Amino acid sequence: MFKPKVTVTNVQQSRDAIQKALRALMVDKYVTVGIHEDAGNHESDDITNAQLGAVHEFGSEITHPGGTSYGYASKAAADRNDVRFLKSGRGYMELGVTGPHIIKIPARPWLNPGVASGNAEYLTIIEKTLSDGGTMDQALNKVGVVAVGKVQKYMTDLRTPPNAASTIKKKGSSNPLIDSGALRQSVTYKIISGKPNEGL
Repeated sequence: MFKPKVTVTNVQQSRDAIQKALRALMVDKYVTVGIHEDAGNHESDDITNAQLGAVHEFGSEITHPGGTSYGYASKAAADRNDVRFLKSGRGYMELGVTGPHIIKIPARPWLNPGVASGNAEYLTIIEKTLSDGGTMDQALNKVGVVAVGKVQKYMTDLRTPPNAASTIKKKGSSNPLIDSGALRQSVTYKIISGKPNEGL
């Protein structure tokens, strides 16, 4: 019976190369996508973009002290019986002021479903980047860019639950998450070392 003889050369070099490649893949880095705390204040300047994003994602209740004037902004509005909130001392006819009340803002999840809409692509991006000789950092940056685009598109396309008719009239748009676009533009990504300890 014939017994073949096999000679393996450069075993240690091959083992070292494999271990080096595995170490390159085993990074303790994460891509965080969303509205980061350093995104600053929203245009109204009394709430941060991150806080506003959380209100939309989870919903909220606001205890309003009341005292907001309402009535007709003009004679034409009175003829149509179009009652609106008025700036103090403004308008055609004040009908009264609101009492204390709760304002309920419904949840309009945009971050989790927005990121999830790209799940099928993320692994492919990492595999392709690494097979083309790229680094894990390069792969994670590409994933971040794609994830931000997915979230922003999801925010743009979201329609439910709808805004109140008065809000649509005020904004001139029926998209619940977009008024000026500042919130959508504040969605970014970061690559961090170590598991994130805050956020969704």
